[in-house]
Amino acid sequence: MYAFNLCKCEKRNSMRVADLLADPSLQIGLETPSSTKRLAHEISRCAPAEYLDPTPFLDENVLLLTSGIGMNFTDASIWDAYVERLTRVPVAAVAFAVGPAYKELPKGLVAACTKHDVPLLEVPATVAMLKVFQYIETMLQAEQFNLQDRGWSLADECARLASQGAEVSTLLAAINSTVKSPVAIYDAFDTLIAQYPESVTWHERLSVTAQQPDTLTIPLPMGLSRPCQLVLRLYGSAAELETLLAPASSIVAIHLNRSVAIDASSHQDMMRFVSRCVAWSEVTRGDVAKAFQDLGLSQRAETALVVANMSGDYAATAWKLRRALHDGFHEVRIAEFDDRLFALMQHPRTEFDETAQGLLQIDPDLPLVLRSPSKTIDELRIALVHAIDMVKHISKPTMAPRLGLSAVVAAAAGRGAREAALQFLTPLITHDEQRATELLPTLRTWLRHDAQPSRTCEELFIHRNSLSYRLKNIEELLGVSLSSLDGRATCLMALRLVDLEAY
Repeated sequence: MYAFNLCKCEKRNSMRVADLLADPSLQIGLETPSSTKRLAHEISRCAPAEYLDPTPFLDENVLLLTSGIGMNFTDASIWDAYVERLTRVPVAAVAFAVGPAYKELPKGLVAACTKHDVPLLEVPATVAMLKVFQYIETMLQAEQFNLQDRGWSLADECARLASQGAEVSTLLAAINSTVKSPVAIYDAFDTLIAQYPESVTWHERLSVTAQQPDTLTIPLPMGLSRPCQLVLRLYGSAAELETLLAPASSIVAIHLNRSVAIDASSHQDMMRFVSRCVAWSEVTRGDVAKAFQDLGLSQRAETALVVANMSGDYAATAWKLRRALHDGFHEVRIAEFDDRLFALMQHPRTEFDETAQGLLQIDPDLPLVLRSPSKTIDELRIALVHAIDMVKHISKPTMAPRLGLSAVVAAAAGRGAREAALQFLTPLITHDEQRATELLPTLRTWLRHDAQPSRTCEELFIHRNSLSYRLKNIEELLGVSLSSLDGRATCLMALRLVDLEAY
């Protein structure tokens, strides 16, 4: 019989083979030179079986309990084949009860278990097999109860944190402290949106992460056809972790859904606010202020804003952006329409510059405009119109300047400037319609390329002489000099005013 050193065994939450050897009431002995690591394998259940091939009735990591009844043979090759089949399950160990059929352990079984590294335990004739079975089942039930109790304690801690407005990463930190494993959340678009600790590297796509070995993926119960996924590095039993995390995962799901619910409840109000902000000629300042008040935001607090392009592949960043906004600010209102995300934020959780840095790093390829907090409704309105225009012309996250031409144009439109701009450009429009020319598109392209002839000609597929001819006609029809800054600015303002409805 091999000696077993209890001091070398690591204390674990699940029942292990070594636990049977450590209990003196069972009088079980180890008959194979099994390592401490091998004896640390967990036991999922006890399976009494007297078949020559019991594998169809066995689950992974069971303890096979047998007395060898019906196995009246001495051929070593038969015992070898018997144990080899058990390794394919695989079993945690074999517990052989001497007395009913064999007065001592079959030598062929000992040799086979040694060869295939399957711990062989001897149950003495003085200990009933039923006692071993009941001992294991009682221990497993106690462990299951303890596991569920730990799971509810973790869920209670997550609920406490969530009620205090904690960020998702804080909830993940609580989970990490319990399971001792890195944890992350991926959204419905297969994108990483949160993790703990930050020092651990996860792939941005769940489809790649899930293919990695020792990775456990748990769908969060969110009531969605494509829920978010809780992902862990698997350092133990998958079944144990799933049981432990079941209650807490519901709290995380509710916390994630909370931001979606808040966003959904304010969606119509956000749409109304945006539409009133851009309708300068039809909507008064009072109408804009009323729409802002309907959002439930404070007019005394400073308000930052985000406008992002969510079309095509950019949609995959939506969850991540939403979570970052809710984690960065105490008050957030979000709506998505016309392939764009609009967000108003108040009361940053940390310094605004620190929060802004995180938002600008969410996706280096996302066309996103972030505007620093505005102090008044009028400033916020101008900032929003400017951001809507900016997001059309950028290819990465950008901090908006305090003032932009598009915002000034929009502000001027409510005072009859748009009608005056249309009258100013009418000679070009009429000339193009009557003579099938393209003077207005030429002016627009030329100004968009900062009056650079080469880039303008390249886009319009015309010769530089043709461009010069068209610009001369434009000057004559409009009565301005395109070589002066005043003339170019006038034309640019007129075009922006006429195009204002495109916002």
